[in-house]
Amino acid sequence: MIGVFRPTSWLPLGVLALLVGLTLWLNALVQPAAAKADGNLRHDPDLIVENFNARKLGEDGRVLYTLTARKMVHYPDDDSSLLETLNFDAYQPKQPRVNITAERGRLQKGGDEVWIEGNVVVHREPAPRVEPLKIFTDNLLVLPDEGIARTSSEVRMESPSGHATAAGLELNNTDRTVKLNRVRSTYKPPAR
Repeated sequence: MIGVFRPTSWLPLGVLALLVGLTLWLNALVQPAAAKADGNLRHDPDLIVENFNARKLGEDGRVLYTLTARKMVHYPDDDSSLLETLNFDAYQPKQPRVNITAERGRLQKGGDEVWIEGNVVVHREPAPRVEPLKIFTDNLLVLPDEGIARTSSEVRMESPSGHATAAGLELNNTDRTVKLNRVRSTYKPPAR
């Protein structure tokens, strides 16, 4: 005997199939995209340089600043570079030379920002009517193209005319200014 197929007997199965299809479609919409297995999301170095040495030149070909490090490790995922045992020298035209040394640092934003950490020592050389200056701190943000260095960490400063401690500073080599926060200082006026 041949069975009779009635549309009413298939209707519940059709509705169930439609619900299953909608559920799978909605699930696919709300799931995050699968991560590519190309390594872009990993924080692995793509470049390691021993005895790193970089220079920025001005339009006239003169060296504006140099950055050297015992080792530089570059990470492509965030375009950052870690530096070990670094030395930074700024040679701004008509400004005193500034030298910064530290245990480690990090280049960010294509080198526009240099984060320096670990026994940071800043030495500004003397110039006409400008005393030499030494600054000691734990960390420092350097904006090389602007000639600015700043920190919110404790700072100790020494110069021939005195010494000071502060809760932070901003050194602007272009303007030859130093701004300090919450300062304790001793000043020795020059002998006449």
